[in-house]
This record gives sequence, C-alpha cells and structure tokens, in this order.
Amino acid sequence: MSQHRILADPRAQGVLGALAIALSAPLVALSGVSSTTATFFRCLFALPILVLLARTRERGQRPAPAARRRHVLAGVLLGIDMVLWSEAIFSVGAGVATALVNVQVVLVPLAGLLWFGERPSRSFWLSIPVMLAGTALAGGLADGGTAGSDPWYGTVMAMLAGIAYAGYLILLRRAGTEGGGHTTMLATATAASASVGGLSGLVTGTLDVTPSASSLLWLLALAVTAQVSGWLLIGKALSALPASGGSAVLMLQPAAAILFGALLLGQWPTSLQLAGCALVVVTVGAVSFLGTRTSRDDEHRPVPGLDELGRDRPREPVTGLL
Repeated sequence: MSQHRILADPRAQGVLGALAIALSAPLVALSGVSSTTATFFRCLFALPILVLLARTRERGQRPAPAARRRHVLAGVLLGIDMVLWSEAIFSVGAGVATALVNVQVVLVPLAGLLWFGERPSRSFWLSIPVMLAGTALAGGLADGGTAGSDPWYGTVMAMLAGIAYAGYLILLRRAGTEGGGHTTMLATATAASASVGGLSGLVTGTLDVTPSASSLLWLLALAVTAQVSGWLLIGKALSALPASGGSAVLMLQPAAAILFGALLLGQWPTSLQLAGCALVVVTVGAVSFLGTRTSRDDEHRPVPGLDELGRDRPREPVTGLL
C-alpha cells in the first residue's frame, strides 16, 4: 500500500517518466539508424499501443475539435524537437546542445506564470543556473563537448529544439485537464510526430524504410519505454504539478541519459560529468520536493484554455495582462 501511494505521487511519476525518456539516446544509438528514421519508427510502433490503451481506458471520452487540434500541434512540436535536437548534436556537440535544449526549464514556468497564474518560488529561479551548469557538465561541455561541424548552426538548432520541446510540454500539461483523456491526446500527438519524422526524412533523404531486424527491435524497445511509458507518466505528473516543479523534474533526463549511456553503450562518464549528474539530481530533488510548492489553491486550480482567457471573470494580477 505504501509503495502504491509513492507511485501515485506526481513527483515520483515525473521522476520515473524522466528516467524512461532518458533511455532514448542510448536506444537510438544501439539501433544505428538516422534521427528521422528513429523518430518515425518509435512513433509508428508506439501508436497502436497508445490507441489500444486509449480505447480501453478512455472509451467514450472524445476530445473537442479545438482540443484535438492542440493535440496535433503538440505532436508536431515534439517531432520538430526530435529532429532539430539530433541536428544540434552533430553541429555543436553534445555538451552545448544539452545545455541549450533545456531552455524549457525557463520557458515552461514562464508559460505557467502567464497562462495559469502559477508563481514559481524564488528558490526555483535561483536554482536555474545551477541546473543548467550541472547539465552542461553532465553533457561533457567542460571535457571538449563543444566540438562540432558548425557551432552557430548547431546553437540555433538546439535553441529551436528547446522552444519546440517547451511548447510540447505546455500542451501536454494542458491535456491533463481536457476532455478526451491524456492517452488519447498522446496517441494523436504521436501520429503527428511520426508524420514529422517521416516527412523530414523524405525531404532530407535520411529516412530508411527498411532498417535491419536488430534495429527494429531496439526501436520497438524505445517505443515501449520512452514513447509510451515515459510520456504517459510525464503527462500525469505535469497535469498535477506546478509548471516549475514538472519542468525541474525533467532536468533529470540528461543526467540519467549519461548514466544509461555508460551502462548500455560502455560510454563511461568522466569525473566532471559525474559531478554534473550529481549536481542536477541534488538540485532537482531540492527544488521539486522542497522548494516549488505553490499555495494549495494554485496547485489545484483548473488550467484555463486559451479561449477562456478572454472571457469576463475576476482578473488576477498576471492574467489581467493577457
């Protein structure tokens, strides 16, 4: 019973979800396919699982047309993030790309502040430089991680990937309060992401429609762990946590990816990378479990839709600016 209560805690769900999606990079590396091929097949394999779960768990829950359009947009943003993130790694190096893509740790709480009236604590804002520094260390920035073919191009790609990732997280969090169910939303978004990966691969000529059997098995494992389990857990966590808390928990992902890379690929981190991982874990733990609690009213306030923001209602200091 105690274990069940722990797993029902949105903070625990966020941590487990971040660990699941941290498997993405090692599993893509083991598959040996291009980023567009990995994006296309991980979503393609995940789609029937998500559709089955949605029909079983959310039967009769149909999202409104406006909500469905937001779900498609979320999937497009996630697909763009996956493709641009891979471009950034090759162009600017893993360290800088890892640091820049985590611009979501600032953008998601800002969206929570402007759209949902959630005010992050002072400790959260003070922790942002620490979390980004730890992420840069974990990514190998201090160990020559800036090597790349085109640093300026890679920097732009990483920043755009981070913006797209933040947009996806914001819409994912919103889906937890909409009709139609979160699994239905994730299925729709996954179909859109598969389309982005496939079209990007066709345009660039990097899509392999006949990967080897071993590659397909690794991509199937990626679909089950990251695309299905990871995003379902993160979706539940984001809909229950303040925006700053959910965003901070996701900072565990790059640190966990380093450790999974060591276990699965034999790419053992340096002492500085391990120090960066420890710094991120400690900071996220302090922020998410101690310092990001908003008032009880803020935590449980229903998330308004964009169409609701303009309606007449008692205005709050922040929402009154919109």
